[in-house]
Amino acid sequence: MPVALRAAVAAGVVLLALAGCRTRPPVTAVIGPGADAPWPEQQAALGKLDSYALNGRLAVAANGQGFSGSLRFRQQDSRSEMALDGPMGIGGMRVQLDGEELGITSSRGEKLGGNEARAELEQRLGFALPLANLRWWLLGIPAPSAPENGIAPAAQATPPVAFDQDGWHVSVNSRAPGLGFSLPQRLTIEREGARLKLLVEQWQP
Repeated sequence: MPVALRAAVAAGVVLLALAGCRTRPPVTAVIGPGADAPWPEQQAALGKLDSYALNGRLAVAANGQGFSGSLRFRQQDSRSEMALDGPMGIGGMRVQLDGEELGITSSRGEKLGGNEARAELEQRLGFALPLANLRWWLLGIPAPSAPENGIAPAAQATPPVAFDQDGWHVSVNSRAPGLGFSLPQRLTIEREGARLKLLVEQWQP
């Protein structure tokens, strides 16, 4: 076979391989026991889940005002990272919570920590976000460090539709399979004068 022809055939094979890579569906990670597994088994695994991420859309209402935007959230061990992008001064805000240490980075690169960071976040959102509990509420379960009102989820045979914790009411409006669990797809977190609605578009390990 002539050299030019061999080169053309090889190039065609490479292009086909690349095309196949582009069209191959993404691999979905499975961490949990399965979205159809008994809820007590799922909840036990969720209570130990220390690494996950999600992308979604957020709608916030507080003190008669509101805004919507995108949310990216990542939990890694004790560190929570949240990126909020939207109007009304929220655009580009990055929030990091590691244990009790809170830090905020604005779209202009300005960094705040401690009480200054909490005050800035509360001013932008219109309310104090329950950051310590958020990593658990996003999974559709109460935070294990604080008691919840009503029937404890551990005694339930099915995932909770709603629960109350630390003065907030958390409603799981819909669920969908993700990461080997039945996870919230639409979630509402609210108290008097403040409401946060989340639509999860993608769960990631």
